[in-house]
Amino acid sequence: MELTTLAVLVGLALVDSTSIGTLVIPLVWLLRPGPVAWRPLLVFLATVAAMYAAIGAVLLLVGQSVAPVLNGLGDVDAVRWVQLVLGAGLFAVAFSDTVMGRLAGGALRWRDRLRGDDGSDETGVGRSVVATAAVAVAVEVPTMLPYLAAIGILAATDVAVGVQLGLLGGYAVVMVGPALALAVVRGAAGRRVEAPLRRLDGWLTRQADEMTGWVFGIVGFLLAGDAAQALELFAT
Repeated sequence: MELTTLAVLVGLALVDSTSIGTLVIPLVWLLRPGPVAWRPLLVFLATVAAMYAAIGAVLLLVGQSVAPVLNGLGDVDAVRWVQLVLGAGLFAVAFSDTVMGRLAGGALRWRDRLRGDDGSDETGVGRSVVATAAVAVAVEVPTMLPYLAAIGILAATDVAVGVQLGLLGGYAVVMVGPALALAVVRGAAGRRVEAPLRRLDGWLTRQADEMTGWVFGIVGFLLAGDAAQALELFAT
C-alpha cells in the first residue's frame, strides 16, 4: 500500500475525529471541574472505536456494493423530503421555551449521570457510558461519509483482508486520538484550569435552555437548507 493512500486514510480519520461521538461528548468529562475522569472517558472512547471498527469490518466483508447504496441515499428525493420536514420541525421546535426547557433539563440530568455527579454507583455510570457511546455511533451511521470513503479505498486495494481489517482498527484509533490528546493536556493542566472550568460549567448550566434552542435551530436550518437546495425548491 502506498504512503499516499495511508495519508488519505489518516486524513479521513482526523475528519471523523470531530464528530459528536469522538469529540463533543468526551468534552463532558474534560469540562468537568476536578481531575480528569479517565475510566469513563476511556471506556467511552474504546466503545466508540470498537463499534466503528465492527461496522467497518461488516461493510468491508459484505462487499463494496453496500457503500454506494448508503452514499446514494442522499440522491433519493423521498429521503430529501424527510430531511426537509425534519429540519423544519427542529427549527420550529427551537422557539418553544417549554420544549427547550424540558430538553435542557434532560440533557443536564444525562450529563450529571454520565459524569457520576448524581450519586450513581460505578456500575450505573459504566452502563450509561457504554449506552451513550452506542447511541452516538448509531446516530452517526447515516453521516459517516469519511468512514465509508475510507472503506471504499481499502476495498479497492490489493492487500489481504486481514491487513484491511487491521487498518480499519487503526483508523478507529486515530479517530479517538485527538480526544485522548486533549484529555492528556487537560490532565497536565490540573488545578491551573480548575477555576475557569468551574465558571464555565456554571455558565453552561445556567444557559442550558438557550443553548439547546440555538443547537436545534442551527441544525434544523442547515438540514432544511441542504434538502431545499438538493430538491431545487428555490431554483429560478
